[in-house]
Amino acid sequence: MNSRQTKMKCLPHIMAVSALASILLSGQASAQKTYALGIGGGAAIPVGKLSNTQTTGYNGIVALALGVAELPIGVRLDGIYNSFSRKNVTSPPTNTYGFRIAGILGNLIYAFPGTTAKSYIVAGGGLYNTKFDIAGTKAENHWGLNAGVGVTFGVGPVASFLESRYHFISREPTKGGVIHFVPITLGVMF
Repeated sequence: MNSRQTKMKCLPHIMAVSALASILLSGQASAQKTYALGIGGGAAIPVGKLSNTQTTGYNGIVALALGVAELPIGVRLDGIYNSFSRKNVTSPPTNTYGFRIAGILGNLIYAFPGTTAKSYIVAGGGLYNTKFDIAGTKAENHWGLNAGVGVTFGVGPVASFLESRYHFISREPTKGGVIHFVPITLGVMF
């Protein structure tokens, strides 16, 4: 056999070893990356001027968490929805003048070391959409910030989380001023 025939005969083996190595290395790289999808809900507590007119309501969250297993810092993208009812309403339910806040947020998360439960801090900001549930009112978009604490803990094959965050939405005084609220959320991460 000449050297060209030997190279041609070894080529399929080299390609197979290269393919296997790339699969193993990409598997190791993907094992280092983590992501989780989460959903949750709970109470939304109005704070400041908002608590003068609205009562405690409810919140919902959909989250995408991204990170690397060896690092305690990650990124989380959240879609939130909060709804508050009007205080002291004696009119029919159609005139309750509820207030809703929806938003798309980007957050950084720092997780403290732990085995069965891990506490974390979360902070970030994003775009909040607010609207009174009154005929003829328009939704408004405002920038805001949030920060809070939470804990994750395993429940079978999923991770549960319990967190509380303080939200600060910047609005002009002519539009009602700053909005503050604190959701307390219980959820699961898949």
